[in-house]
Amino acid sequence: MSDEIEDMDPAEILEQAAEALEAGEKDTAAKMFNAVGNFYMSLAEFEEAHKCFEDSLKIYQDMKDETGICDTMYNLGVAQINLEHWDEAIATLESSRKMFEKSSNTSGAADATYGLALATLGQGNFDTAMAHFKKAQRAYTTLENEQGVASVIMDMGAAHADREEWTEAETTIKKALKVYREIEDKSGIADACSLLGDIAETNGNQKKAAELFVEAAQNYHESEIFDIAREVLERAEQKMWDVPKSTRRRLRRVIDDLLDALPEETEPIEEEEDDSFDEDLLDFQGEE
Repeated sequence: MSDEIEDMDPAEILEQAAEALEAGEKDTAAKMFNAVGNFYMSLAEFEEAHKCFEDSLKIYQDMKDETGICDTMYNLGVAQINLEHWDEAIATLESSRKMFEKSSNTSGAADATYGLALATLGQGNFDTAMAHFKKAQRAYTTLENEQGVASVIMDMGAAHADREEWTEAETTIKKALKVYREIEDKSGIADACSLLGDIAETNGNQKKAAELFVEAAQNYHESEIFDIAREVLERAEQKMWDVPKSTRRRLRRVIDDLLDALPEETEPIEEEEDDSFDEDLLDFQGEE
């Protein structure tokens, strides 16, 4: 199905999904709604994604397709998290997790548990969120999903940092950083170093903060996340006179090299009123 919708306007895909549903092609319609929902998620258009997932879920429920229900319910829960609809997200993801467990889909259950942790944390229930995080971590460890393990640990560390529990935050994020290094996840390394730099800065260790910001910038650059690379480089530069001369000399060379390597910032283009659809946005793969 992805080949058929790859170069089409999402509105057109939704129209065809409605036509497929009217023609009784329920499975095709549900998959198309799901594909467009995932596309909207990639654009951070969460309201639109939420609507697509709801439409897909209704069809799968009407078909009594448990696999489709499970997967789409999980997608819906993630959209609800991004919309900060915490109570709805918790209910949706709890239902999704139970269905995944019933069908012995351990990977899906781990993902749903991770989602539950994020939703519960957003709701403000720290202790319950931590319990969900730890359960998800154990599940990902059993599945040998190191990326999942690192992501969970990183979010646990960030949760401690939000509560200004600096010792727990630093210890936890360092564990995530270790896993990110092992799996050579450059963007993960960058995120961990950046947050550790924040903690070092807050605790008055400017030398450590500068070193971590530079390492974060290097990894953001290698991940081609240039805007954030530039931001953390600026933060490192601000600390050059607060660090020992030897550190300043060492970091200065790295900073200058990175600044030279970063692409030039482009001026934002003033938007003109144009209702036409940008065809460049259509190069995506819908998930079945």
